[in-house]
Amino acid sequence: MRSLRPIAVVAGIIIVSLLFWNVSSEQTERVPTSTEALQQMVGPAPAQAAGSPYEMDVKPLTTVECGQCHFSVFQTIKNQGARHQIDCVRCHREYHVYSPRKKNYDKIMPDCAWCHKSATGGAFHGEHKTLTPCLNCHADPHKPLVIPMGDIEEVCGRCHAKEGDEIEKFPSKHTSDVSCSDCHADEHGFIPECSGCHESHSSAVEMGSKDCMTCHPVHKPSQIAYQKDTQSTICAGCHDTVYGQLQAKHTRHTPVACGECHPVHKEIPPCSKCHGEPHPKAMTEGMTCGDCHSIAHDLLM
Repeated sequence: MRSLRPIAVVAGIIIVSLLFWNVSSEQTERVPTSTEALQQMVGPAPAQAAGSPYEMDVKPLTTVECGQCHFSVFQTIKNQGARHQIDCVRCHREYHVYSPRKKNYDKIMPDCAWCHKSATGGAFHGEHKTLTPCLNCHADPHKPLVIPMGDIEEVCGRCHAKEGDEIEKFPSKHTSDVSCSDCHADEHGFIPECSGCHESHSSAVEMGSKDCMTCHPVHKPSQIAYQKDTQSTICAGCHDTVYGQLQAKHTRHTPVACGECHPVHKEIPPCSKCHGEPHPKAMTEGMTCGDCHSIAHDLLM
C-alpha cells in the first residue's frame, strides 16, 4: 500500500493540472475580438438600403437645418435680417466648398446683383462704379440695414451727392466742426434732434427740429430761408425783442406774419412796399416814415 501512495499523489496532480488547463483554454477561447466587442456595444449593423445612395432623392438643407450649425448667423438674421429673412439656399448656392488652397471665397459667396438690380438692370443704387462693392456700406449681409456710419463717412457723398454739395458750397460749423457720423451716428437714416447740439435762440420760445429747419436747411444752415406764411413765433426764437414789441402794442402790423415784410432774412423793405405814398410829397419832403411813426414794430399812430 505504501508503494502505491506516491503514484496516487502524482496521478492526482496530473488530473488537477489537466482540469485547470481545460478551464483556461475555454476562457481564452471566449475572449471576443475588438470587432466583436464593438458590435456588442453598438448592436448589430443596420441593414444596407437597397441600391446606391445617389439614387435617393436628397433635398436641399432647410433654413432651420443651416441654423443648427450656424446659430449666431441665424440669430442675427432673425433679429436684424430685414428683407434678408429668406431661405439660406436662395443666396448660398454653394456651401462647404471653401478651399484655402484655391482661395475661392469670393467665387462661392453670393452676388448681391442676383437680387438687387435697378430699374435699368444695373447696380441697385445707380451705375456709378464707386457704389460697389455693396459691402462697403452694407458690411454684414445678414443684417443689411446696420451700416457702420463711422467707417463709411468718407463715401457718404456717393449716394448723398446733393447733401454733400450743399455742405461744401455753403461752409458753416456743420462743415468744419462735425462729420456725417456725428449727427447720424446711431444708424443709417437716423435724423437727430437739433436740440442735441443747439439750444433755442430764445429761452422764452421752445423750438423743435421742425421749427429750426423752417429757417435753417440742415446741410446749409447759414442760408436762412423761410416761407411767407412762417409763423411769427418761430421768428421770435431769435427776434424775441421785436416780437415782444409787436405784441405789446396792438396795431395793424401785429397780425402780419414776419415773412410778409421780410421775405428774405435781414431784408428791411421800404414802407412804400405796402403803403405806397399815403401822404402828399410836400408833407414828407426831407422826412422818413419813422420820423413820425417810430419803427414798424412799435408804431406811433
